[in-house]
Amino acid sequence: MNRQIMEQYRKSDQYYIDEYDRTTIEELKKIEKLMEKAEKRFFIDEDDPKSPETNTDYIGYRMRYLDTGVEYSRNKESSIRAAIQSDERKDRLIRFHAIPANILCDTCGEDMKFELHDFLQRDSDLIFIFSCPNGHLPKKAVYPNGREYFLPKHTCKYCGSDLVSKKKKTKKKLTLTDTCKVCGKVEVLELDISPRKILPVDEEERKKYCTDFKGRNNFMEDLKRIAELGKFTEVDDNKKKYEFDKVKKLNLPQLEQTLTAQIEKSGFIKLQFDKPKTSRYLTMEFSAQDPTDREPEKSIKALKRTIDTTLFHTNWRLMSPGIDYKLGFLSGQLKGFSLDEDILKIAQEIWEKENK
Repeated sequence: MNRQIMEQYRKSDQYYIDEYDRTTIEELKKIEKLMEKAEKRFFIDEDDPKSPETNTDYIGYRMRYLDTGVEYSRNKESSIRAAIQSDERKDRLIRFHAIPANILCDTCGEDMKFELHDFLQRDSDLIFIFSCPNGHLPKKAVYPNGREYFLPKHTCKYCGSDLVSKKKKTKKKLTLTDTCKVCGKVEVLELDISPRKILPVDEEERKKYCTDFKGRNNFMEDLKRIAELGKFTEVDDNKKKYEFDKVKKLNLPQLEQTLTAQIEKSGFIKLQFDKPKTSRYLTMEFSAQDPTDREPEKSIKALKRTIDTTLFHTNWRLMSPGIDYKLGFLSGQLKGFSLDEDILKIAQEIWEKENK
């Protein structure tokens, strides 16, 4: 009678942390060695701008080192969580499925002996591995329902024909050689099977290669940040140069009050505003009436001059195409700016006109 063997795939949380950190440390050390070799190959005299050597390899490895460390740091939590969930799922499948019975050797007909569990297709399918008590090959892989699993047929990737496979094994290396029966192509795969002694993670290395990358930016993010800092500095300098704070930032009621008073002085009446529209800017249509007997061109010119002069030092501007006139009724559109970058352009416009 087969007895369910309980395999505990789920380890302690620290096990997964250490495994992830070992991989991180190993990968960064490889890049670090490349970086050190590149640094020795090239010499740059930083004090001499005419130094002929350009250490592009070294700079490239430094960028790669930083980006890799940042990527491992950012993916650490999600990768560890995924590994834990995968192992917990394996344990659930093993607990749920009993070992299949009556698995017989095709050579001698004896009951085969259960050896271990395995998983296929990214841990999605559980299989049970059996071996013949008399040593007959091959072993069998069986699904929980007793159906046998067969390895996919290995064919030549060049012509699709059958392969002749050979393997050679030493204490430290397994060499797999596949030769195509038709085209003769040979593929060799060497695997390192030397015993690996797992040592505790060195805490100084963990700090250098893992902890110190937490919260850091990668190369492109650092470059973007530097560019933004330069942009902010330039903006601050321009605000001072063009006297940004002198632009009067009028809200809508203040605009109506200011503009009404000025156009009435110019002989216009009944200034009215339509409902404003909001996007990046605030835009709205306006209308006024001219009770005088001025000609249309003169009436338009007078109202435009009044509006432009009144709003010149403010965050409001008359929109193109300007002002329309019909039988003493004049209309147009105004645009209000609230973003600093737009108001800075207005400040520059004012400064340039006043400092010609």
